[in-house]
Amino acid sequence: MSKKISLLLSPGLALLLCLGAGCKAAPEKSVVAGVPAGKTASGQQQAAAPQAGGTTTAPPAAAPGAAGRQLAPLHLPGAPAAATPPGAPGGPALSLEKIPAVVARVNGKEIKKGELMDGAQAIQMQAAQMGQPLNPTADLYRRTLDNLINIQLLHEDAKAQGVTVPDADVQQAVAARKRNFPSEADYKKALAQAGITEKDLLDRAREQLMIQKYIETKLAPKAAVSDQAVRDYYEKNKEAQMKVPERRHVRHILIAVDPKAPAADRDKARQKAQDILKRLQAGEDFGTLAQQLSEDPRSKDRKGDLGWIIHEQTRNVPAFGDAAFALKKPNDLSPVVESPYGFQIIQLIERQAPTTLSFDQVKDRISEMLKQEEVKKVVQARVGELRAKGKVEVFL
Repeated sequence: MSKKISLLLSPGLALLLCLGAGCKAAPEKSVVAGVPAGKTASGQQQAAAPQAGGTTTAPPAAAPGAAGRQLAPLHLPGAPAAATPPGAPGGPALSLEKIPAVVARVNGKEIKKGELMDGAQAIQMQAAQMGQPLNPTADLYRRTLDNLINIQLLHEDAKAQGVTVPDADVQQAVAARKRNFPSEADYKKALAQAGITEKDLLDRAREQLMIQKYIETKLAPKAAVSDQAVRDYYEKNKEAQMKVPERRHVRHILIAVDPKAPAADRDKARQKAQDILKRLQAGEDFGTLAQQLSEDPRSKDRKGDLGWIIHEQTRNVPAFGDAAFALKKPNDLSPVVESPYGFQIIQLIERQAPTTLSFDQVKDRISEMLKQEEVKKVVQARVGELRAKGKVEVFL
């Protein structure tokens, strides 16, 4: 896939992504560990479940949306939530031919059809990367337009309040995007394909950085979270979110073979794994054999170490998970386990019993999460004020 021009937003703005457009910047998370809300969470970093080739894969990060002629827009709150998510199957489609050349005017500044299309595309691409595909419905386009209106209003307010950003910061932001391209020629080709110049890119970067600074310096200080609110959240969610499930620290040796390989090849791989298991049972060092013989390139240099896992993380490879969680004592070995990726031998390094995180362990994370929620409310309120006193004309 060819690279497209995009501007990665800072963490300070990431919490506001997609809200006005109805998509989520990431799956709903528990405050303590980034596992789905309503399920037990871990307060420590965990390795992900073994994947193809026995390797581990980190949870997907929220990726910046890629746009066509414009950079990916900021997706800020401001429109009331709809009962049906935008882009949901069955939502009414919008004929692109019916979209006017100018879709809105904000205090005299036009928002054009191209910006709307690029914004909607960016949201769709971002949602798809999060596993939440959106269809190009009328609702999606209208919410995208609300985003663009909100961005323009906030940008105007930032300028009116004297918010500025140094040229060096703008140059640095664009340079960071430029480094994603293999060469200067690839970068210029992407600009040409997007129909923009580097000046357009710099202008978009300046706008985004101004809004970020405006939110951080003018709006965020108005959001306050009391110590009692943090304590109340902990007590209310203690059972649902503050529990750490049983975890296992394991390592493995993989003999890889395609599941569609001929039976003779699979038998050969199975026998190789069985021979390694016998050597381990005879006392040879697991880490040494993993470095020498494992066919998992991502873990063999770590002596087969896969880190900490919880059972839920192995749901895509249940045979592996069942074998790992059947081990009882450190250094216990599994039998040869057959998975879609070949044949594995698992060794238990350490186990951790289920527990509940204390208030002191999570209070800072809870406070930060609640502060982010309050910032969202402050931004929404300010957008409402700016809409009420400004002149916003919508033609879509």
